[in-house]
Amino acid sequence: MKNRKLALLAFALPVGALTAASPAWADESTTLHADLAPLNDSGASGTSTVTVEGTRVTVDIDTSGLLAEQPHAQHFHIGGTNMCPSSDAVDDVEDDDRLSTSEGQPSYGGIEASLTTEGDTSPDSALAVERFPAADADGNVSYQRTFEVSADVASAIEAGEAVIVQHGVDYNGNGEYDAEGGGASDLDPELPAEATDPATCGKLTPAPEGGMAAGGGGTGSEGLDALALGSGAALVAVAGAGFLARKRMFQGR
Repeated sequence: MKNRKLALLAFALPVGALTAASPAWADESTTLHADLAPLNDSGASGTSTVTVEGTRVTVDIDTSGLLAEQPHAQHFHIGGTNMCPSSDAVDDVEDDDRLSTSEGQPSYGGIEASLTTEGDTSPDSALAVERFPAADADGNVSYQRTFEVSADVASAIEAGEAVIVQHGVDYNGNGEYDAEGGGASDLDPELPAEATDPATCGKLTPAPEGGMAAGGGGTGSEGLDALALGSGAALVAVAGAGFLARKRMFQGR
């Protein structure tokens, strides 16, 4: 009787464990990467990693070479050709030797999310200068935040249609934003163009298939799926062993 109970237990446990081995996560994540290149001869550059899970996005940005100790507005732009504008004079419609935010919109589209440090992240906060990160004394910005976006914005980011643009250029080299460097902003005449003209731009592209092992990011879900599959296969084998033990037990009665 004791042997029979043990055999039945060996058969029953793996079946339950096999069910438990199925993936428990419902939302897979998508990771994208952008290399931020300088615009308007800002001399700034950086990298960004964005992870999308459902409608939740986590944004990491590290940039150097920005105007020190000044705020730098930054946004998700979506639309246009979903690309960064050229660094030469092709997109300088006003022919004033600088690229304004509006002149870049045919390339990167309009603002769909404001990458603020706190509070609202909608386009309504596009010019909330006091809530954007300020560069340190060496001109570096390190930004990290997780927030919700609309389903349409999340889908566009996942599809590689979003562009990150950082703003703030010191045209006259005096270490601050003022109208003497480039006049008034095309977005708000109360602000100097130096504060709103684009300084860096980078198109978000999906990380390579295969995750970190393939080099540079990835969703990581492939490895977890493989782990679950391997565990399931092992449990099936154990279940089979339990069944054979049960069969032998009854044959030996």
